[in-house]
Amino acid sequence: MKKKIMIISIFLIIILIVSLLVLFLYNSKESNNKIEGTSIYDKDDQLISDSSKINEATEIEENISIQGIVELHHNGYIYIFNGQHFGEFGFEMDEYTATNIDDKNQKCIDYMTLEEHDTSYIQEGDLLICSGDLYVKGYGEINDFDTKDNTIIVLKSNDYNNMKLEVLKGKSTYPSTVTIGENYIESGYVYLKYSLEDDTHSDTGYNFPFAIKAYITQDTKIEGDLQDGKSVEVQYEDLSEPFDELNLKSIKVLKD
Repeated sequence: MKKKIMIISIFLIIILIVSLLVLFLYNSKESNNKIEGTSIYDKDDQLISDSSKINEATEIEENISIQGIVELHHNGYIYIFNGQHFGEFGFEMDEYTATNIDDKNQKCIDYMTLEEHDTSYIQEGDLLICSGDLYVKGYGEINDFDTKDNTIIVLKSNDYNNMKLEVLKGKSTYPSTVTIGENYIESGYVYLKYSLEDDTHSDTGYNFPFAIKAYITQDTKIEGDLQDGKSVEVQYEDLSEPFDELNLKSIKVLKD
């Protein structure tokens, strides 16, 4: 009798161990699928965002419109940034949103030509205007945006750069203002924030702000106290230089 009880006990222990092992392997597989399915990698397959560290959305902002600069379009994701990067430096824009968009091959429309495309048309540096729901995550985590199959408007980077150049030359029909975004006088440069408005394809118009990293040289003529947020009037030495290597010929602080 004791032998029979012992055999039954061993059998039950084996069943319990096998059940726990199956449960562990199942959970491990689910976890791996979650990480593989929602992690973000760059062009060199370097991990940028690990889904195992991302919590559920703490807030959902429904039916809103956002815009931002494409930083990555890779592995089924489109990541837009709320700023403009210049090498290792950058300046963030309140008007832009940093978020991750699921690439569902949505319909896209070129802002300038109004031609229709799919998401393969979207490249790094393009500016996107999207509508849908924003899933807000915790601090330091990447938010998600669901376009709900709404059309994505694409302002190609070349067209955007041409618009910027027209503004810098003072020959643009686009209304714009210039303010000091951040000043690093001791380091010899300032970030200048331009407001660029365009109503070509909208009754209300769009604002496509951009930043210039401008250098102050020993020949730069400065009028006024350069403080963040101040409106200024500027001239550059050579506009053929990249937007992050422009030298200031003059900068004048305007009266409020």
